[in-house]
Amino acid sequence: MIELTKIFMAYAEAFEQTYIDDDWTRLQSYFAEDATYEVRGGPLACKLEGRDAILKGLKRSVDTLDRRCDDRKIDVTSAPEFSSVDEGDQLSIDWYVSYQYKDAPRAGFPGRSVATVADGVIIALRDEYSDEKMKPFIDWMAQYGNDLDGAYV
Repeated sequence: MIELTKIFMAYAEAFEQTYIDDDWTRLQSYFAEDATYEVRGGPLACKLEGRDAILKGLKRSVDTLDRRCDDRKIDVTSAPEFSSVDEGDQLSIDWYVSYQYKDAPRAGFPGRSVATVADGVIIALRDEYSDEKMKPFIDWMAQYGNDLDGAYV
């Protein structure tokens, strides 16, 4: 599971660098060409198929929410959990993201990422959200973030 952790953490670090400099080509090598990305729960639920669609969707979400905010902070809130599935090995990790937007109170929500890795690349990535735990952020968006989006498609 050490290799799985290395792959996921390298992807996460590369994602944060991409957030800074907008070079999405950096992330191509972390995904299989036919990888999938799924968002479960919350108002942004969707499924993207294929590396190009995933990177396009991630960029869209970052451009329409994260980059429009004055500050974004992500905290890992659990140790990684590991499992094996037919397709490969999985790493699951919980996190909390929060945003500062203009003069609005800081707001955020918890999530869980599940990455399935095979042959050294991510073949499936899933972000899971609780509708109940997303409600305060959805309410915040309605009150303060009408010009924010975050959708992947």
